[in-house]
Amino acid sequence: MLHKLVSLNEKNEQLLSYSEFNRMEDNSDSRKAMKRLLRQAINNELTDKQRFCVCEHYFKNRSMKSIAEELGVNPSTVTRHIQNAQRRLKRVARYYSYTVF
Repeated sequence: MLHKLVSLNEKNEQLLSYSEFNRMEDNSDSRKAMKRLLRQAINNELTDKQRFCVCEHYFKNRSMKSIAEELGVNPSTVTRHIQNAQRRLKRVARYYSYTVF
């Protein structure tokens, strides 16, 4: 499971379509909702490989090359896992931003 404290910065805010959450007036509530959704989506919506690659790259700041070396795959495979995860997370974010907010 992903640690409960998901930090957001310019790099990993792109995992979810953060602009989907900017409709609320209070940005702090929006960021809290986004963190909660991101944490749940990473834990529940991604494959194990997608989750590993996303967490290592975005939250531990590891390069795709070093992740690929650890997994014994090409860097392009790690890139593909991350891109597929981003698409899935953005789809989840769009769905919840329209139904919850």
